[in-house]
Amino acid sequence: MIAVALLAAAATISASAPTLIVSPGRVVLEDTARAEVHITAPRSSELVDVAVAPYILDVRGRPRLRGATGAPGWISVRPARLRVGPKGSSVSVTAAPPRTAPAGDRPFALVFTTRPAHGKGVGVRLRIAVLVIAHVHGEIVRRLVIGPVVIRSDHLVELTIRNAGNAVERLARGRLVVTLLRRGRVVVRLHPPPRMLLPHSRAVVVARLPRSLHGPATVRVSFGSFSHQYPLRL
Repeated sequence: MIAVALLAAAATISASAPTLIVSPGRVVLEDTARAEVHITAPRSSELVDVAVAPYILDVRGRPRLRGATGAPGWISVRPARLRVGPKGSSVSVTAAPPRTAPAGDRPFALVFTTRPAHGKGVGVRLRIAVLVIAHVHGEIVRRLVIGPVVIRSDHLVELTIRNAGNAVERLARGRLVVTLLRRGRVVVRLHPPPRMLLPHSRAVVVARLPRSLHGPATVRVSFGSFSHQYPLRL
């Protein structure tokens, strides 16, 4: 059996393999809420298992279905298995947090997995995961810890950012700026790509400096009202 794992809103592989289209690609449940996720198999009839799983982003921002924390016990998904064809079907995901549930965001994955058809040949199983964020109202803590900064020998700047809060943070383009200075003058200003940081997670943001630069310099990291300078030698 070949297991194919994908994290996306839609996936298409070879003509002999199952094809699934799932929408939306991300779901947010505000307190007590219910959402519908639609799933379609455009060219076949597929038996699909539905489950929840932990969802993390590694330090480079790549999604992974693993981790110690999965969906809260007050999340329910119906049905757990369904037959899907060109007309499609829907799955309901419901959040019913108790009053004692701590405030904040709880990310997890809603996972759809096809069952391989019986018969000869190689079975292909397709898996698609949708990010679900269950948000519980209350005291939301937003706290990002910036640093340290590491300069690698190949002129790469690696900046570590830790989300010490209880809410999902989005680093929009332009919000984080890495500036290289020499003798107090700006040499280059870099804008790392957007990133999402899940609660209690860590990210490493990478920016490449011009290889032509050598000698002592300063890297200034600016993030909103935060600004700090790090001396270095290229």
